[in-house]
Amino acid sequence: MRIMATSDLHGSFEGLDPDGADVVVIAGDIAPLRGRGPWHINDQRKWINKQFHEWTSSYPDIHFVVIPGNHDFFPIAHLLFKEKKMDWRYEFSPNVHFLCDSGTEIDGVKFYGTPWVPIISYSWAFEAEHDVLSKRFSAIPSGLDVLITHSPPRIPGIDVDRSLQTNSEHFGSHELTEAIINKRPRFVFCGHIHTGLHGGVDFESCRIYNVSRLDERYEIAYEPTWVEV
Repeated sequence: MRIMATSDLHGSFEGLDPDGADVVVIAGDIAPLRGRGPWHINDQRKWINKQFHEWTSSYPDIHFVVIPGNHDFFPIAHLLFKEKKMDWRYEFSPNVHFLCDSGTEIDGVKFYGTPWVPIISYSWAFEAEHDVLSKRFSAIPSGLDVLITHSPPRIPGIDVDRSLQTNSEHFGSHELTEAIINKRPRFVFCGHIHTGLHGGVDFESCRIYNVSRLDERYEIAYEPTWVEV
């Protein structure tokens, strides 16, 4: 199986060509976000239903395995804005496998996706503190071929979770690292920290890739990662 992996599109398909892939992995922050009010998030939902639906359905023979990220409010809008009488339904094309603490199997290859990230500012989607992160990541099953997370793991000496463009602190999850050690997936694809170390690193028994597409200025900086699984 040939996988093309990317992340943090933030609403842009520019230059993305999945031809030749059996599976496209998108590790969160799919949709554009111009504000966190209900009308902005409804615009995000509409983008998923139209632009994203049209783009993925134009490649009917390719499977898209997609998770949300901390900028993707559309899956939880109905919980955030219960008082707003709005239609929060979203729909993916039939070739999209949307994973949110869930898994799928394609041609014998096992995938699992989880969107959770450590707290940044208590104002983003899928942010959580230690207890919730431990619970969510401990639910990752063993025996996976591909684990898709929005958060990178926090591994000492490895910069997949630190912005190399801004020389930031490390933002990865220790809880995710523990889960990777215990569950032992073959491959991990993550994003979230746009200019974290790309190119892939070996850790324990797996290969970890930060596959973010954009840099910290939201400009295209990285090509997708191609992997044979």
